[in-house]
Amino acid sequence: MNKELHSIIDLFIRILHLYSVLDKKPKDFGTGDLLYVSEIHAIHAIASNPEINLTQLAELSGVTKGAISQMVKRLVSKRYIARYKVRNKKEVNLRLSDKGFLINQHYENFEKERFVFAEKLYENASQGDITLIRNLFGIIYENMKQMAEIN
Repeated sequence: MNKELHSIIDLFIRILHLYSVLDKKPKDFGTGDLLYVSEIHAIHAIASNPEINLTQLAELSGVTKGAISQMVKRLVSKRYIARYKVRNKKEVNLRLSDKGFLINQHYENFEKERFVFAEKLYENASQGDITLIRNLFGIIYENMKQMAEIN
């Protein structure tokens, strides 16, 4: 493998590692409580999908119903979300509490600030650069997905 390609792959792996480290650190989103990325993503998914149920949230999150059920229990106990039933007694729907809405609002502001640098790069990139990056990320994603299924 040539040195330049090796250097690019090494840099990408370091970026993935740093993202993983950041992803595991809990963060305060305006309530004084520390939330993990998976919890804030669940809160954001509930905010973005009114009347979402446990099955839909699990599918959207890419985790099992059992895992999402445990997370929902934690978020209910912290009073970020509430369970309710709309259509039948088996289906449990989810909605945000006032505290959950506050967290989601802070999260959306955080996301906007976090990607300001990417937006500036995007605005200055040519359409060819954007197409190249989109294709590259798509190929990397598919490759990693296949590797995850193998292991």
